[in-house]
Amino acid sequence: MPFALEGFLIILSRITGLFLVAPIFSSRQMPGRVKALIIVLLAATLSYFVPIKYFVEPSTPGLFLAAMVVEIFIGFTIGFVAYVVLGAIQLAGQLMDMQMGFGIVNVVDPQSGTQIPLMGNFTQAIALLIYLAVDGHHYLLQAIVQSYKIIPVLGVRMDKGLYDLIFEITVYLFVIAIKIAAPIVIAVVTTDIAMGFIARTVPQMNVFIVGLPLKILVGLFMLFVLLPVYIWIFNILFFRFFAYIDQVLILMGI
Repeated sequence: MPFALEGFLIILSRITGLFLVAPIFSSRQMPGRVKALIIVLLAATLSYFVPIKYFVEPSTPGLFLAAMVVEIFIGFTIGFVAYVVLGAIQLAGQLMDMQMGFGIVNVVDPQSGTQIPLMGNFTQAIALLIYLAVDGHHYLLQAIVQSYKIIPVLGVRMDKGLYDLIFEITVYLFVIAIKIAAPIVIAVVTTDIAMGFIARTVPQMNVFIVGLPLKILVGLFMLFVLLPVYIWIFNILFFRFFAYIDQVLILMGI
């Protein structure tokens, strides 16, 4: 099969959109030249095997440029749905940090290059390991390949159903974060209440000096106890959001 430059550029655009936001692929730790080389190699390889369907033939340079922009948007949407899981888990860690007293202790997140609190970084690191263990990065590449069977070039559908689903996924991010953080937050708040009663009954005790390390100890203990449960929940979340990706592709198809 001869190499088709037009198909290569179309696939390159959709993969580029994926690499802008998808977990692992969008990591700041990966040098830009290496990332560009991977995108080009993937696009060149897939252009030989992936049949591309056209809803509207891009017969002019302007129309072809519009097609590439739309392809970037499609890849970005697929990657965004996967990123929401990691965003929710990181937000849950930040909620834990605020209650445990780690809110001002920031470390650099290797994924985004920004500073996030300790527990947010720790929970995200666990989530990334599980994401790799369940072959989430392979699933995203497979979703890109399968998307050409559902969404032809210049044939993306953007109706109310798609917007409602994206809104539902975004809201679900905050719901997941609160549910994940709730056990540890409740335990730490209960410790705060207990220390308040102690301060009233034993005013000689310096509650601030005792309470801060105690809250950290309680939070870390609860995290240690709940870690197997969190790993199980993270597995379920990733597979649920893989199903969301399938729904997004179906809604964007014609």
